Amino acid sequence: MYRKLSAELWWFVILVAAVALQGGRLAAQEDAGPGAAGEYPPFAKVLEGFEKVVTKANIRPMYTLWTRSKDGQMLAELPRALAQKKYFIALTVASGEDYAGLQAGDWYVYWRQYDRRLALIEPNVGVRATGDREAQSSVKRLFTDRVLLDVPIITMGPGGGPIIDLDAMLLNNASLFFGGGVVPNQMLTRSGLFSVATAKAFESNIEVALEVPTLEVHGGHSGGAFSTSVLKTLHFSISEIPDSTGYSPRVADTRVGYFNTWYADLAKYNDRETAVRYINRWHLEKADPKLQLSPPLKPIVFYIEHTTPVRYRRWVREGILAWNVAFEKVGISDAIEVYYQDASTGAHMDKDPEDVSYNFVRWLNNNVGTAIGPSRVHPLTGQILDADIILTDGWIRHYQKEFSEALPKITMEGFGPDTLAWLAEHPDWDPRLRLAPPALRRQLTEQIRREADLPWSGHPLAAGDHRMIGRQEFDGLNGRHSQLNGLCMAADALSFDLAVMRMALDLLQFDAATAEDSPKKDEPKKDEPKKEVSREQILDGMPESFVGPLIAHLVAHEVGHTLGLRHNFKGSSVYPLGQINSEEMKGKKQLAGSVMDYIGTNISQEAGGIQGDYCMTGIGPYDIWAIEYGYTFGDTAPILARVAEPELAFATDEDTSGPDPLARRYDFSREPLDFAENQIRLARHHRD
Repeated sequence: MYRKLSAELWWFVILVAAVALQGGRLAAQEDAGPGAAGEYPPFAKVLEGFEKVVTKANIRPMYTLWTRSKDGQMLAELPRALAQKKYFIALTVASGEDYAGLQAGDWYVYWRQYDRRLALIEPNVGVRATGDREAQSSVKRLFTDRVLLDVPIITMGPGGGPIIDLDAMLLNNASLFFGGGVVPNQMLTRSGLFSVATAKAFESNIEVALEVPTLEVHGGHSGGAFSTSVLKTLHFSISEIPDSTGYSPRVADTRVGYFNTWYADLAKYNDRETAVRYINRWHLEKADPKLQLSPPLKPIVFYIEHTTPVRYRRWVREGILAWNVAFEKVGISDAIEVYYQDASTGAHMDKDPEDVSYNFVRWLNNNVGTAIGPSRVHPLTGQILDADIILTDGWIRHYQKEFSEALPKITMEGFGPDTLAWLAEHPDWDPRLRLAPPALRRQLTEQIRREADLPWSGHPLAAGDHRMIGRQEFDGLNGRHSQLNGLCMAADALSFDLAVMRMALDLLQFDAATAEDSPKKDEPKKDEPKKEVSREQILDGMPESFVGPLIAHLVAHEVGHTLGLRHNFKGSSVYPLGQINSEEMKGKKQLAGSVMDYIGTNISQEAGGIQGDYCMTGIGPYDIWAIEYGYTFGDTAPILARVAEPELAFATDEDTSGPDPLARRYDFSREPLDFAENQIRLARHHRD
């Protein structure tokens, strides 16, 4: 039935339509960019009020940047021949969160011009076809590239390239670049509440960082939620990345544990050949190929960030340089170099840790115990481009926390999905509950029951991806190209052992105080000189001889990841505990096959003739062998032929859910029961 609209309602409808039409016209004009109706406006007029960014004299930058200080605007002129170039966008949240400084992913992209707009496109690299022209044509047609975003061309620059509004592009698409965890507060950024923190232009890269308010949602007091705007610095390191860099990829072999870069080759018609895996490694060459032992043409250089406590810097350096002995096996001396960044002297303070051109070891005081060694790789070849290791203060600081949180994690090691399901039905047997504070047990019981309803009873194996291990324990790379290695728990085990040592030292001090109060025997005679008691350097309540090597060991583990190596959880099973704590090995031989294991600290309680080394003081025979395979310039067959040697035993993350009792985290020695009995003796000693 037709109803007549009142005159007032008709006028309202007409007004809304007019406003919508006018708004659409304005949006279309804004979207089209200046000069859409005719020629581009003169670049001199567009650049009024802007200053050109000059970072280095007498160079032609990859992108020319201009900034306007009054409102934080930034323009960029792209190269005239942009269609022939590929770019690598490396992302880092540089400030404003607990893990600021940790690599936050990357994008492999190129530009394409559509009339007066530019599209940023991600090429398809996951599916390819090699050697078969027909297959190549088919794959190219079926598996096309992906448009990430598009921007208007404001004008053409003095170099003949298109000029774009760079800050608008980066801020408006921050959630795309960084993922849903970084959402700028559009209401505040549109009102101009953001600033340019970094703007640098080099020959092959630009470094841009924007400080911007981002939305964070918190639980409300009445069950609802409220949001706040936290200032974060979003760093974009954009660099040229040619398809060919002179690097030759190496096909992976599963007998040696390397992170892989993977693609499907659909020109192959044998399922066993379809998956092509390249190992992730650096492009290392000899400066003089004729020499048996030559310096590198371009070394791997690490900078230790100025935030690292001075008292620990030399131990961090020692852990990094421990790997040079492995590269000498392939004929490269001093393959890795280390420099200190120092705020007091200004040394290397001009280098941004977020810059893809530099590799940093960063120290975060975030009150969390973590160590992570991620790297970024070329998505076509697996060539490692950049690595930044994160160390945090928490693994040194949190003694009590490790007793209450790390110990339950260790007791759950090796439990499979069936065991998890059984524990959900029999919570009284669950070590996570038995070792938890009573106030938390009810909450933990509900959490365990919820996890038991998930596939594989919540075991991480349910998210497994056999191709690559990445951001979580078994989940692959979540669509990213680079190795992220987010779940490295080596620091957990070491922090627990630090807690044990701290308790032992407290007991020693108690014993010493008790001895002072007791009657003294064998006191020196009146004229007899007193014996000098050597006092060791104490760092944060622990002897440097204990905590220093542990830092070097942890850093060496994470550096191994940045060289391409995965975990080796069988490395700790090479030697018996009695041999480890003997004169034969102490200070002469590494106490495990690989630094890539999670090795419990060797605190001996009647487990040998002497107290052996507390931890590894370098890298093991497996590590040297793995580097030799990955970086050799010769035939790999003779190297791989050694795979059955006992010291080269290898098992990685996914193997820990299998039946091998030696493929476990946090165990130690050829007979893990001997290590367990030693720990029991240690616990009894402390309780007594």
